[in-house]
Amino acid sequence: MTCFFLLRSYAQEITIVKIEDLKKVYEKPNDTTYIINFFATWCGPCMMEMPVLNEFYRNNKNTSKQLIFVSLDNSKYLKKLPSFIKKLKIEAPVYLLNESSDFSWLPLIDKRWQGSIPATMVVNNKKHIQAFFETPLEQGQLEFYLKKLGL
Repeated sequence: MTCFFLLRSYAQEITIVKIEDLKKVYEKPNDTTYIINFFATWCGPCMMEMPVLNEFYRNNKNTSKQLIFVSLDNSKYLKKLPSFIKKLKIEAPVYLLNESSDFSWLPLIDKRWQGSIPATMVVNNKKHIQAFFETPLEQGQLEFYLKKLGL
């Protein structure tokens, strides 16, 4: 079941999704390149990476490169998520993954994923490209990888 709530002070929706709902977002048969960043509010490297990725979002929001953030926070951090998004001035869409805490769902995202975050997946279905980076991305790295991938 998908549900929404609105951050009234920042007008940012956070969509709560299961894996199958999330996959529907990026498995469309089009030429859009989806960049899906997995983070958590308690992850220091994630919080350092998010402004860099949000700048990429601002620079590309009207292109075929679409960034989304997916929070892996559990319910005890759920109340903190809106304030983190507001504090970091996140403009890209934010999803909260509502899956089991045993991480049995990791292979459904990428078979190589060991669970470290931040992690970023790049998908372009028309070009049959999928890449996965289980490391923080610094300024310019995402653009570099996209160029190497021909995207």
